[in-house]
Amino acid sequence: MIRTTVKLMAAAVTAGLFAGCAGNAPSEQQSSTSGLPAWVITPGKLVPEGALAATECVPANASMSILKSKSTALARATLAQQIQVNVQAMDKTYQDLTENGAESASGSTFSSVSKQVTDQMLNGAITERVDYIPGPNETTQFCSMVVMAPEQNRKIFEQIIDRSNRQMSPDNEALLYQEFRAKRAAEELEDALEG
Repeated sequence: MIRTTVKLMAAAVTAGLFAGCAGNAPSEQQSSTSGLPAWVITPGKLVPEGALAATECVPANASMSILKSKSTALARATLAQQIQVNVQAMDKTYQDLTENGAESASGSTFSSVSKQVTDQMLNGAITERVDYIPGPNETTQFCSMVVMAPEQNRKIFEQIIDRSNRQMSPDNEALLYQEFRAKRAAEELEDALEG
C-alpha cells in the first residue's frame, strides 16, 4: 500500500515538473520572427508602470565580465536615448504652453539640461537580467537588460524641471510629466497593435 502511494506521488511530481517545463513564463516566450526571448525584444512590457527598460546584446566573444560591462553600457545608452526623446516631447509641449501665454518662457530648454541630469541618474539603472542567447547562424550573444525604477524616472524629470529654472504651475508640471512618459505609452500601444 505504501509503495503504491509513493509511486503515485512520484508520478504526480514528475508530471508536474514536465508540465511546468513545457510552458514558458511570459518573459521567456520567444518572438515568432526572431526567436529571441520577450525580455530581449520588448523589455518595457515587463517592468512596472513608470519604469524604463532597455536590453542590448553583444556577440559572445569575450569573458562574461567584459560582455556584461559592454552590453550594460549599451543598454544604459539606449535608456538615455529614450529619456532624450521624452524630453524633446516635453520641450515641444512647453513651447506650445508659452505660445499660448500660459507660462513664462525664461530659463533653459529642458533638452539643454537633460543630458547632464540623465548621465548622473543612469547610475541608478540596475541590471535586471543577463544571459547568453542563441543568435543567428549558430552564434551566441550576451544580453543585458537594465531597468530604471519609476521613482528614478520621476527624479530625472524633477531635476530637469529644477535645473531649467522655469517656473510653472502644478497643472502644467503634471501635463509635462505626462508628456515625458507619453513616448513609452505610445511605443507600448504600437507593440500591442503589431502583436
